[in-house]
Amino acid sequence: MGKVLFLCSNIRNWGRYLFFYNTPQNTQSFTYSLKIPFEYHMDQQEFKKCKRKLFELSNQLRSSFENNHQELWYSFTMSVDSNRKLNIHYDYTNWFDTKYSFSDQMIIWKRKYLGEEASEEKDIALVAKYDSEFPNDPI
Repeated sequence: MGKVLFLCSNIRNWGRYLFFYNTPQNTQSFTYSLKIPFEYHMDQQEFKKCKRKLFELSNQLRSSFENNHQELWYSFTMSVDSNRKLNIHYDYTNWFDTKYSFSDQMIIWKRKYLGEEASEEKDIALVAKYDSEFPNDPI
């Protein structure tokens, strides 16, 4: 079964977003979305336009939370599989108030959602530190 995982960090119209996908033929390996134009012969400008639309939609989602006086999330992860099963996980941790960089968060996120284990000693230490500081695994 194929799956898409979308991560968006969004704070007041600033943010980062990316997604990974796999295919029913290769469920064990995820591909970074920037490879789509090359693997599927998609026009680069069209791809950029689609990425911008994803970010605009995440802004609308955040605005919906704000307009309905709900706690604002720092980031969210959305997954959709080929059976159209949708899951969304909101992370309310203000990572700007921590010593974790976006790169650090990505290492932790990839472990949780893509099953990628850290291999470098500094990354293994980072994951251990995160596990001790955030036992509820908010990412």
